Amino acid sequence: MVGMLRPLLWLPFLAPCFLSLLAAGCSGDPPGAAPDPGADEGGLQSYQPCPSGQRVGSFVIELTDEYTSVGGKVLDAVAPRDVPLQVSSEGDCSLFTMPVLQCNPGCEPSSQVCGADNQCLPQPRARDLGRVTVRGLLVPLQLDPNQVTKAYTNPASAQLPQPGFEPGAHLRLSSSGGDYAPIELSGWGVSLLQGVSNPVAVQAGRDVPVSWQPPQDPGPARVHLNLNINHHGSSSDWIECDVPDSGAASVPAGLVDALLARGQSGFPTLTVTRRSASSTQIEPGCVELLVSSESVSDVELDNFQSCSRADECSPGQSCGPEFFCL
Repeated sequence: MVGMLRPLLWLPFLAPCFLSLLAAGCSGDPPGAAPDPGADEGGLQSYQPCPSGQRVGSFVIELTDEYTSVGGKVLDAVAPRDVPLQVSSEGDCSLFTMPVLQCNPGCEPSSQVCGADNQCLPQPRARDLGRVTVRGLLVPLQLDPNQVTKAYTNPASAQLPQPGFEPGAHLRLSSSGGDYAPIELSGWGVSLLQGVSNPVAVQAGRDVPVSWQPPQDPGPARVHLNLNINHHGSSSDWIECDVPDSGAASVPAGLVDALLARGQSGFPTLTVTRRSASSTQIEPGCVELLVSSESVSDVELDNFQSCSRADECSPGQSCGPEFFCL
């Protein structure tokens, strides 16, 4: 399954959600309130992120070593440019590329996007789900949408403890209803992702091994890998894997070779994300809840040097526009 987009990908509209940690109080709960009494009753039993071609929204509860954040956004349609194309797959991994969509005559940039078959479609718009309540955290949260962007982020009224939830916590997100009927989503409290391989060597003809510290209880969570060696290039291709949270996995050599053949640019990365996932349907498509903890590793490529300045390159080389030495 395609993850949020490249990192990614993995949903550009979530960027505003991961601000410095601030939390709740909108419901009148005092800072340091006791955990929600229903937090350990039942819980998520499966792993069900939205298919990329149906995803119109995503909420993320993110755990880092410094803060916990909550946020999300929901649109009224799937943007065609955000739906990647699967090039090939092997085991739990797939190679993806972004679609090339060109409409002639061009679409109205302020109100339309180009879709398949030379068709201009309405620009997806952010929608209001009403008040969103998150239970199962150490402090219950209530989030209201930004009046302009309709994005949901941690309210700035009280600080959420760090970490904001216990491992294995039953987390629940619900909306009061706004432009669409109320939704209910469940999450599972993942533990902090630690011990990830860094740097990671990517070489032609070889699997790419990745390791991390496995949790005591993986629950329904899995580990999502996103290998991108061409962030700054003219093409957009990457490998994603969804693997068991066992502490080790490999990206197959065949997919690695196919990715290398599509080009490289400066500062390649491997993003490793431990996450639980649940989803539900609303009128325009699928909305998901991810509970995640991620780590970004540097990628080392043979005979390749990333750069941001010429003095980072060997004598006689220059730093090119795609941030690698030429």
